[in-house]
Amino acid sequence: MTTRDWFLREFLPVNITPSSVRDRAVYPRTGDGYPPGMDFLRDILLALHIIGIAALLGGFLFQMKAMGAGTARMLPGMWHGALTMLVTGVALVGLLEAGDGTVNHIKIGIKLLILIVVAALVYLRRDDEAVPTPVFGTVGLLTIANIFIAVLW
Repeated sequence: MTTRDWFLREFLPVNITPSSVRDRAVYPRTGDGYPPGMDFLRDILLALHIIGIAALLGGFLFQMKAMGAGTARMLPGMWHGALTMLVTGVALVGLLEAGDGTVNHIKIGIKLLILIVVAALVYLRRDDEAVPTPVFGTVGLLTIANIFIAVLW
C-alpha cells in the first residue's frame, strides 16, 4: 500500500473517490468559486471596486445641480473611479475564472461595455469647462444601469 492510498483510506470520507480528490487537488472547492486562500484578495478587490463606483456616482451626483444649469463638468475623481472599476472588475473576473466558479460572460461583457463607454465619455470630456447635459446625464444613467445589472442580474 502506498502512502497516498493509506492517506486516502485513513483521512478521507468514504464517498470521495481518489479521482475526484485528484481533480480537486489544485483548487479545492471553497463554496464561492474562488481559489482557496484568495478570500482576502477578493474582499480587497471588491472593496476597491465599490470605492470606484462610489467615486464615479458621487461625482455625478455632486454635479447634478450644475447639470441643471448647464455648467456640469467631469471631475477627476470620476475618471479615477472608472479606471478603478475597470481594473478591479477585470481582476475579480480573473480571480473567479482561476477557481472553479462559473462566470456569466454575457453579464460581464455588458457591464464591461457600459464601463468602457462611461470611461470614454469621462476621459474625452474631462477638460471641458461645461459638459453638455445629455452627455453628463448619459454617464450617470449608464453608471446607475451598471449598478442595477450587477445587483439584479
